[in-house]
Amino acid sequence: MQITELSVFKGDTYKLALSDGQTFFVNCAIVTDFDLHKGGELSGDRLRQLQLEDTKRKAKKRALYLLGTKQYCYKELYGKLRRSYDEETARYAADAMRDYGYVNDEEYAPKLAEYLIHTKRYGLRKARYEMLHRGLSEELVQNTLDEFSIDEIDEEITELLERKYYNKIADYDDRRRTIAALARRGYDYTSVKRCIERVLEEKDDFEEYEENEDFD
Repeated sequence: MQITELSVFKGDTYKLALSDGQTFFVNCAIVTDFDLHKGGELSGDRLRQLQLEDTKRKAKKRALYLLGTKQYCYKELYGKLRRSYDEETARYAADAMRDYGYVNDEEYAPKLAEYLIHTKRYGLRKARYEMLHRGLSEELVQNTLDEFSIDEIDEEITELLERKYYNKIADYDDRRRTIAALARRGYDYTSVKRCIERVLEEKDDFEEYEENEDFD
């Protein structure tokens, strides 16, 4: 097949027309790499190779765009790419991002855990589920969550109790609903019970102080 037209279409994209009527739009890098020029010959095998390389380039460009909007772990990025590309191409682009250092699960996991536990205020159980759901390995998730101490998690529970449930935990039925709500966030019963008892004790101490304090 002969190249009957090779012209700039838009930006760094070229229009490539062949003698059999086929038309393609390829990146300027492909034009250079394959030494394309008007009047040149392009075999079927060479055309397929050209298309494959152009698709890989587009997949890498898509991966860079995705990583520019948020951070991803490897499996998350691969899954996003699979929506637009076949398995081999998506894997190629995800591997390239990992090789460039733009995707690093070991760096991503601690940041995600911090966000889930300290910003979203999820307990360890729900944080674990979210991290596994995003594609991090079970071993990496476990090692990351092991870094959070009991006291650190208790602080999050206590802050939630004081901010959202302070006026509810004294009543038995409201306390049960509070425990259920915190369980849905992924906190375990033992930790929640311990923190409720601590907040109630401090509350009683404060009320007793108010009753005994002479404000005159």
